[in-house]
Amino acid sequence: MNRLRNVFAIALLASSLSFAHEARLHGANAFIGEVTAVADNGFQLKTKTGTLKINYSSKTKFEANSKASTKDAVKTGIKIGVAGSRLPNGEVMANEVLIGYSDPPAAPKKAAHKH
Repeated sequence: MNRLRNVFAIALLASSLSFAHEARLHGANAFIGEVTAVADNGFQLKTKTGTLKINYSSKTKFEANSKASTKDAVKTGIKIGVAGSRLPNGEVMANEVLIGYSDPPAAPKKAAHKH
């Protein structure tokens, strides 16, 4: 019984660590989408609800494959996650840009309960 409990605890810990970076991409200040245009100071991000202008500054952090990156890695057509603040003009100032972001796998569907 203890062995089963240990295996479960390890599996739970491993799954939580594998999705740890995604916690940054939850809430009102998180945006996920595809890059449609790139400029020196930002990019256009097509999300499920529309297209946003994402700006970045010298303080913006870039990450690709869980490693530090630069704005040069932002390319048209790739999926990106952004954690930032919405500006009064509707644009977003990025605090963090996760390059090549992929959605977490969908939860498995539960089988119908049979009586």
